[in-house]
Amino acid sequence: MSSVAPTDPARRLLEHRTGHPVISLYLDLDPERFATAPARAAQVRSLIDQAARQLDAADGLGHDDLVTLRADLRRIDDYLNSREPPFQGAGALGVFCSGRDDLFEVIQLPRPTPGRVVIGRVAYVEPLVEALQQRRWLVALVNRRVGRVLGGPVDRLEEHANFDEYVHGQHDQGGWSQARYERSVEKDAEDHLRRVADGVNQRWRSERFDRAAVGGPVEIVPRLESHLAAEVKANLAPGRVEVDLSSANDDEVRRALAKLVVEDEKELERETLDRLAAGVGSGGRAVGGPEDTLEALNERRVQTLLLEPGFDQRGARCQSCGLLMLKSGGRCPADGGVIEQLEHLREAAIEAALGQGADVMIVRHYPGLGPLQGIGALLRY
Repeated sequence: MSSVAPTDPARRLLEHRTGHPVISLYLDLDPERFATAPARAAQVRSLIDQAARQLDAADGLGHDDLVTLRADLRRIDDYLNSREPPFQGAGALGVFCSGRDDLFEVIQLPRPTPGRVVIGRVAYVEPLVEALQQRRWLVALVNRRVGRVLGGPVDRLEEHANFDEYVHGQHDQGGWSQARYERSVEKDAEDHLRRVADGVNQRWRSERFDRAAVGGPVEIVPRLESHLAAEVKANLAPGRVEVDLSSANDDEVRRALAKLVVEDEKELERETLDRLAAGVGSGGRAVGGPEDTLEALNERRVQTLLLEPGFDQRGARCQSCGLLMLKSGGRCPADGGVIEQLEHLREAAIEAALGQGADVMIVRHYPGLGPLQGIGALLRY
């Protein structure tokens, strides 16, 4: 699924490339394990202790960096044990701190993410990319009398507007009076659907959404869709949100949308993997496998980086020009710079992709990347 907007926080964090170390701490807020303050405090203590041990064992950090990083750790510790953190409604928190770079940013993640702390030259953004790889949806639910417009990621969908209007019912007068009344009923219903559609169109233009969906009786939904703006129709998911508007609560609406979202994700993944397969090895705009994908990243030709959830391996990177390689040793072939060994090539590939404005897709529903060792890319040229 496209991650242009969801990875904006990750891109923003990666812009802090001043050479000063950054602490990236992810706090898991899974309600089954960390719903209580003592449980969260114990996790914070464990992560802070891990980071302190990393600093004690760190090589290559100067005195000023070590002093600042220890102060950064105390700042993170104090913050997470205060009343300020936005725990409510979050599946996890990402905290990013670099005192020497005047950076302190806290980002809510919509889904639980394993607790982890990393100290590096740039922010550690892979968990952020994966957790925020949810598209924002705008949803319209209608019947002849009621309309609701909701928006946001599927697990945090919130109501934006409610159209609870009086629309005439039917009666049995018969004759010309009945015919006129029925025309009035239909006009009221059509005006109601137009007002709901206007609400959807305005919301779509005023906020950022990736996809739209509709739900309601099969005879009503096409009438609503006829009033939607062209840009909304172009992003409308196939199928309907199957929910009874007259009785469904917000959780039921979210569950109904989640089913549609999974199908939409599968369709997008299938389409992207088909484009990858068509382009690999035929001179097309796609590459597969670690070696060819790193080459494309180094040449800044990547449009979308595709990764399996389990892909990772060791690699190397030039400290001066950022060239990515599969093996370390010697000097950089591009500029003669010092080569650093990477324990996690996955993170470096994601950083490189975001740094050149590419999207990142984590392929979850199909095994299409298996023959390519878990990594591939669609290319700009």
